[in-house]
Amino acid sequence: MFRIILRAKIRIILFFVFMVLLEACTGSSSTPANPPPQFISGTALQAANTVVQKINQLQNGSGGLTPFVNLFDSSGVRFSADYYIENSDLVLTASAFSSDYSLQNPPIKVWGIYDGRGDPISMHIRDYFNRFVWNFPYHNYSANNATVQIINSDNDFKSQGNLINNMLSFYPLSSQFRIVEYHQSGINPSNAGMDWTSLLVVLKNQGNSQWTLVGLAHGAWTI
Repeated sequence: MFRIILRAKIRIILFFVFMVLLEACTGSSSTPANPPPQFISGTALQAANTVVQKINQLQNGSGGLTPFVNLFDSSGVRFSADYYIENSDLVLTASAFSSDYSLQNPPIKVWGIYDGRGDPISMHIRDYFNRFVWNFPYHNYSANNATVQIINSDNDFKSQGNLINNMLSFYPLSSQFRIVEYHQSGINPSNAGMDWTSLLVVLKNQGNSQWTLVGLAHGAWTI
């Protein structure tokens, strides 16, 4: 009789343990891998300025990862090493970007190819970011005699080199996308202006003056 009661108690305990584990597993699986983005309010220019400010804070250590990746569209951000956008350009979601960027030794990824050379752009995320995103303090454009503008046509781009600029065909100007260019003209006179550089911020319109970040492209002179 004692053994029967003991077995019954064990079965009851095991049943409750099983239910607790089942609830924990169910709860964790319902948690999204990427938290919903925090929409950026304001005009396209104001939204782009918010993006570059968060990038600057990420780079100088005053803001951290979360304020920047919270601006990512739920589909991710396309990182383009130049202004000819390709489907093969790397797209990172907020969680994927955070995972790599927070590692002491992040993995090497192929971000695209070098124009004119055809070699793969193989870098870890921090090196890529320093070379093809934040190679200039774009947030402080007024102090650096740089320009910022919303792109409304192909003629508006300051980024003009030998490379074809297909940004408006990849991100068609409609109610959905807006492109804002941060452009620094050449600084060193010996380079005859060919050391210019640009950051192109691509925003997706979520309606009611709300935006998310969908692309970051780089502009520079190419051979």
